[in-house]
Amino acid sequence: MTLVVTLLAHVLQAANILFFPALALWAWRSGGPRGLWRATGFGVGLILLFAVITASAPAGNALAPAYGYGYTAPRALLLFGLTLGLPLVSVGLTVHAFAGRVRSGPGLYAVCVITATLAWAVGVLIAVRILSAV
Repeated sequence: MTLVVTLLAHVLQAANILFFPALALWAWRSGGPRGLWRATGFGVGLILLFAVITASAPAGNALAPAYGYGYTAPRALLLFGLTLGLPLVSVGLTVHAFAGRVRSGPGLYAVCVITATLAWAVGVLIAVRILSAV
């Protein structure tokens, strides 16, 4: 089960950086700001649900039986919120800011991928800093 959860986390990370910018652009074009933020909120909600699930012992978390779910859940929420949620929100903000100004779809997609990658890197650095202090 641990291998499945690890592979799923990597797939989610790749989808965050490569797939969600395209989804955000589609949501903006089809539903405007409301569609964009609905898609972003749904994505963040799924990420937080994934974090809550991965913090449990049945999902393969080795710390949960020893330290308890109350120890692992906040840390998993922090880690996944920063490394998976922050790129989604940054893409949402980027699309919201530039969709009306930039006419090139592939150009805006590239900007969103770069934004998501930078947000992921910042999220990793912040998560390492916080989790090593706790």
